[in-house]
Amino acid sequence: MSARFRSKRIPQATDAYTRLKFEDLHGFSAALGVAAVLLLWGLWVWDWRIDKAHAPNVVGLHLLMGVMLAIFPIALLAGLSRRALPYLFYMLLLATQTLFLSALARLTDGLALGGAGLLLWFFVPPLMASIFSWRANLIGNLLLLISPNLLVALFGGYAGLDLVKFNLLAIPAIAIALFLSSYTDSLLRRIFALRKQIEWRTAAMHSAGEAMHVTDRNGVIEYVNPAFCASTGYAPEEAIGKKPSLLKSGFQDTAFYENLWTTILKGETWQGEIINRRKDGSSITLVMTITPVLDHDGHAEKFIAISHDITARKLLEEEVALGHAELEAIFNSAGGGIALVDLWGRFIKVNDFWLGMLGYSREEAAVLSYRDISHDDDVAETQQLFVALASGEIPHYESDRRFVRSGGRVFWGHLSMTPVKDEGGYIRAIIAIVQDINERKLLEEKLESMAHYDALTGLPNRALFFDRLSQAIAQTKRSQGQFALMFVDLDGFKAVNDTFGHDTGDALLKAVAEHLLECVRESDTVARMGGDEFTIILRAIRGPQDAASVAEKILATLAAPYHLLGHECRIGASLGIVLYPQHGSNAEELLNQADNAMYAVKKAGKNAYRFAGENKEA
Repeated sequence: MSARFRSKRIPQATDAYTRLKFEDLHGFSAALGVAAVLLLWGLWVWDWRIDKAHAPNVVGLHLLMGVMLAIFPIALLAGLSRRALPYLFYMLLLATQTLFLSALARLTDGLALGGAGLLLWFFVPPLMASIFSWRANLIGNLLLLISPNLLVALFGGYAGLDLVKFNLLAIPAIAIALFLSSYTDSLLRRIFALRKQIEWRTAAMHSAGEAMHVTDRNGVIEYVNPAFCASTGYAPEEAIGKKPSLLKSGFQDTAFYENLWTTILKGETWQGEIINRRKDGSSITLVMTITPVLDHDGHAEKFIAISHDITARKLLEEEVALGHAELEAIFNSAGGGIALVDLWGRFIKVNDFWLGMLGYSREEAAVLSYRDISHDDDVAETQQLFVALASGEIPHYESDRRFVRSGGRVFWGHLSMTPVKDEGGYIRAIIAIVQDINERKLLEEKLESMAHYDALTGLPNRALFFDRLSQAIAQTKRSQGQFALMFVDLDGFKAVNDTFGHDTGDALLKAVAEHLLECVRESDTVARMGGDEFTIILRAIRGPQDAASVAEKILATLAAPYHLLGHECRIGASLGIVLYPQHGSNAEELLNQADNAMYAVKKAGKNAYRFAGENKEA
């Protein structure tokens, strides 16, 4: 079933690409067609001058040219299909190329033949190749080659055509046309796919309900989405090129911003509440998440900030203490889902926003409890929270949780719960505020993946590797065990990349990543450090013999030939191995020792492994 699904999707993508290309060509097809007719007419005159005896009939040709000159304007005005008109132009190009070949085959002057042949080989095929796919060019050029040969075979000759010379001219031209059309078609399709991907990502960011802005490493704003403009009051041209300090309200001190920058420059995600200033001078309270985008060396090169406006919620929480009348006004006008819940979890009162967000009518909400809108995995925890809030054990609760809409659809919401006390100080109810953050959660998950995983292989990147290595050191120190760290550098990868190209090199790196994962356990970590360098953390091993066994398995696996994109590739690997705590007590020391051991293997002949401190190959 999955194969059938894939086979249906491929033609749809191809059709979309072809349709877009022909729409681009449509406005020029008539002009190109008329130009091609004039070229064909000129070629006939040239052919007639070369060999009047065998040139096409003069009257018949002039009539034919007149008809062809009229075809394209008439076809355009008559609304001929956008896909049909370029193919009509293509048929005319084939006729032009056939007559050109026929004339060339009768040339006797070597210099003229060479110059005209170069024009045929390097002008007409590229023109066809840039417009039509290699399949169309294959069919058209085969017809161009077969037709004269078939006429000569049937009638013993055709217009004095020298068939040998014709074939010697036609075959190189066809080969060039097919090569260029295949290469151009592949390149244009990749550009088309990349453009669609960029359009999709840009549209997703542009239409996100959460305010978003992107800055470079120095904090200069490079992009803002419409939600950011709506939230702050600044137009894109007013914000881009400025720094986020444009929004500073003065409510946060210098230490707050120093902590923020220290966190994100380390490559870590920062999240917290911040009070900013709109363009009109009013303040806005936000929950902001800033995610760094790391380069290959693990340094932050951009920062993506997603902001959620909690001004209404903050105002509401402050107004709870002012009395029922003020609470009622805010309750009905707030921009989030608000519910008043009794101590047993039944809904006493909900606002319209809550009803719209959960998809219930007011009558349906009257018989619901928190269990009906909570995710099954969260019901027990939510019940404990109600007990803790109702007893006064905790004064406030806030977190991101999953909720269930009417019909069973799950979404993420930011939940804030606060007890409501009467004049005597007794807790009588709980007020719950829910903000729909489903879009933000999806974006955060995507950004988390981009920040910690290698885009090509899907393996943990350098930043996540160091995090895993720190965890392994801490865990092993507590358990008083040991683990191994391997530094793997591929032998012969550069030769494959240089010989067969980057596409084959990328395919080889992905295949190596899969084989490395097959050689270790699920609890171990395989990471790509960059280029053709990988690291492996083998947790909870019994001794060096376990690491040696894995190293031998890796060498045997990587030594097998790879068949990628029509090429056979052979590589090896040099492995440096260190054990914790024998060879180092911290991440930097362990990695340096493993790197030194790997280079010792390189100097000794490659394609082997060595433990740190060894004086000969393992």
